[in-house]
Amino acid sequence: MKMPQMMAPRRRLSRPQLINKSLFAEHATLVEQENERKIDQIDRRLETVIRLLHDMKVNPSAGTTSSDRSGGMMGTPPTEGMSLFSQDGPPTSTNTPSSHALQADEESSAVVEGESSLAAHSVFATEFLQKVVSTKSLQDSSLDLGETLEALSQIVTALKQQPVAGEMTYPHAKPVQRQRIQGLELPPIQKAVNTIRVAKSQRLSGMAWIYDFLPTRRFPDLCLNVYFSENHSEYDFITVNGGLYSLFTDYAAQISPEDKKEYQEYARMCRTNLETSLSNLPLHLPASADVIVALLFGTFHAVEISKPSLAWTLASKASELCQTLGYHRVECLKNTKDDGKPRVRGMHWHQFLFWNVYYIDKSLSLRLGRASTIPDWHITMPEPSLEDPLEDPLLPYYVLWIHTAKCQGKIYEMLYSPDSMAQPYHVRQTRVHELVSMLHDVETRTQEANAKWGGRAREMVEGAFVDFCLISDSVLRLSMLTMVYRAAPRAEGSPTTFSPECIKAARAALEKHQECVSVMRKSHDVYFATYIHWTIMFAPFIPFIVLFCQVIETQDQQDLARLHGFILFLQEANTLSDAAHKMHRLFQVLYSVALRFVEFRTSTPQAQQTQASAEMDAYLAALGFPAKGGNGGNQQVQQQPQHQQHQHQMDFSQNATQASQMAGGTVMSGMGGDTMDEGLMKPGNPMMWMTNAAQLEDFLYSNQAMMDLLQEPNFESAQHP
Repeated sequence: MKMPQMMAPRRRLSRPQLINKSLFAEHATLVEQENERKIDQIDRRLETVIRLLHDMKVNPSAGTTSSDRSGGMMGTPPTEGMSLFSQDGPPTSTNTPSSHALQADEESSAVVEGESSLAAHSVFATEFLQKVVSTKSLQDSSLDLGETLEALSQIVTALKQQPVAGEMTYPHAKPVQRQRIQGLELPPIQKAVNTIRVAKSQRLSGMAWIYDFLPTRRFPDLCLNVYFSENHSEYDFITVNGGLYSLFTDYAAQISPEDKKEYQEYARMCRTNLETSLSNLPLHLPASADVIVALLFGTFHAVEISKPSLAWTLASKASELCQTLGYHRVECLKNTKDDGKPRVRGMHWHQFLFWNVYYIDKSLSLRLGRASTIPDWHITMPEPSLEDPLEDPLLPYYVLWIHTAKCQGKIYEMLYSPDSMAQPYHVRQTRVHELVSMLHDVETRTQEANAKWGGRAREMVEGAFVDFCLISDSVLRLSMLTMVYRAAPRAEGSPTTFSPECIKAARAALEKHQECVSVMRKSHDVYFATYIHWTIMFAPFIPFIVLFCQVIETQDQQDLARLHGFILFLQEANTLSDAAHKMHRLFQVLYSVALRFVEFRTSTPQAQQTQASAEMDAYLAALGFPAKGGNGGNQQVQQQPQHQQHQHQMDFSQNATQASQMAGGTVMSGMGGDTMDEGLMKPGNPMMWMTNAAQLEDFLYSNQAMMDLLQEPNFESAQHP
């Protein structure tokens, strides 16, 4: 800008210029007044916002309109003492308790949202604005945004920390009292207290895991509250009955036959209470750690009665609540670092709950063939640390269970999910190698952990229980290893359907199973039911299926003997659950077919085997195993005269029907085909197309049919083979 000269003469303004200058001054004055008015208005609005934010902090429901309040809005779940159940019966009545009685500290929990949420983006915008305002150029200016930034920060905080109590309810729902369930009885309190005392002194296995899930409250105190108080929640009712059921069952196995019947009856009472309460849970559950504990107890029980789909329903809800409360994120540890919560096996309680939910979720994912509800890429919560010094020598075993569950989830995701089935040969082969390496790593770490902490672990719980867990876990991992190898693409020119590694793993699994049986016999089969439901039926027991196919292909007598030994063992599990009975019946039929096939191949002259093979193929087909050879078999049939083809088809259908009846009459319905030919020639299972090998395709399709059979409610034997 050019500076004016010092001695320049003053220039006189004309009339128009004077008028314009006057108008400009007047306009400037008006603009200044308008700006002041707007600033005052902004100040008043900011004060209002700040006041509202303060009210929201003090009373989260303050924003509710009077019309909503007068209309009976249920803004928050009722707290303890505000029961949704009718209060019929005395304090010691056996009715189920309040549905939504919650602890106060849980009601203040906030809904945790991910980085894609509006709240997360708002946090970024606020931090960005704070950085801009903090620059020197703006700090020196007259622009004062201090109160504005503070108000904005409070708004974002309120948006990010929305209380669970208000977020998980319907604003216009009318409160409706849920009626108590009548007719439920609890065992005598004296018997419950005595069993708890014995369990603690004798270190019964059930006592250890119950106390793990109740670090904030002693189990005896929780029992007394359920027995004598009306204000306990139905989730405490579930937890107490689940715990007592486990303790009564464990104790009944330790006492004399005279007293066994009495305590078994107490266990049945608690089981009835547990299952009745679980079956009557509402769809909407409060986001609370106590609710997650109750759901986990229900999930464990569902596994122990071989109801994997029911277990999945409960575990999925527990997973949802964990993610709502942010238990899957590392921020949960930062926010609760000094909250006074006790630690469980060296972990924060919320961390412990999350990894238990993770364990059951991943395991059931493989068992049911469903996508996990907790993707690994969604988790930032750290796994328990094994660095010395360890607070608990049992922690390494717990961590290894988590790693095993992670492998189970990966097996389904990488090898058996619909997307993985469409992957090319080299991708699937790479994934097989990766999963085999993971399983071998878990096995190595298990041996190292047992060598280092096994002695101390046996001081805390029964030594026989530790031995049983180690060997049964090994059976489970070998079964998983077989499943991994089974999914490997078939090598070109291989004489058998499955690779030598797959056959070797299947044989090792059945041999390790026999070792586990020997360990259980030493403990008088105390862990028999646990082994059936948490090992044999916890993941698809593929080794038996693989060796069955191997026997059909090779007539191996030793493998046939392995199948027979496993059948004899399963016969003892017939009465444990419907699923165990169905599994035994299915495997019994398969073994009978394999036995007859081997006898036929070894005793029938080669010249007479062609006609007899049709009958054997009929049995296999009725069980879900299409005839070996695929189209090759069709070509052979086409070369026969027309009348022979017709006769073979009649014999085939007749024999298949007989085999179907032998297996309980539901085999063909399990295959899902309208006719036998359609079922054999047009399988709809995408798992077939893993390779071009007809034998493996046949097995994969048949395996799905076998699994369908186990779900049939009327899968019973019409006659013994």
